Amino acid sequence: MFSKIRFVIASITLATVVCLGSDEKVFRPKGANDYAHQLSEKVLVGAKSFDSKELTEEAFGEKAAFLKYGVLPVLVVIENKRDRAIDIQNLQVELVAEDGRHGTPIQPEDLMHLAQQGKKPPKLAGGPLPMPFPKKKNPFNSLAIVELAFSAKIVPPNDSVSGFFYFQAKPEAGDSLYLRGVRDERTSKELLYYEFPLAGK
Repeated sequence: MFSKIRFVIASITLATVVCLGSDEKVFRPKGANDYAHQLSEKVLVGAKSFDSKELTEEAFGEKAAFLKYGVLPVLVVIENKRDRAIDIQNLQVELVAEDGRHGTPIQPEDLMHLAQQGKKPPKLAGGPLPMPFPKKKNPFNSLAIVELAFSAKIVPPNDSVSGFFYFQAKPEAGDSLYLRGVRDERTSKELLYYEFPLAGK
């Protein structure tokens, strides 16, 4: 009886070690300073357009097909260098093209649903951008898309948060990120907005 129990425990331990020792890569974003960024009132915002197959595979794996279907992931990193927390639950993020077109992000759940229904998410205002979703297979049926999406509501003092926003857009030279809605948690005072080009890093 005891030998059987020891065998079961040993088997579980071995399985755990195998899982922990797997070669599965976990995406870890860099600091905001390592990307295109802007500092305002001791809050540093960095952003990176994942505008190549190599970059999307780095974060989401080989099956990611964002660019093929006209979806652009943009990584945003917010570093709070203040001694008080900042509130970002009403954060507004937009992708701004050089000619002034604005695009708002698509929720990952909506993105998967719309692709499955064969419909297209809203386009950047001011110009059409084709998005050839397949009718049968859903290219966005991936848990990583939800897990890596930006979801933070608060940034503690001297801490950072990060995540992806998904836009129905093709990467273009001159793309910028516009971000507002960062507030001091205690006073509710809104900090200055952020707007900076994504090119550079």
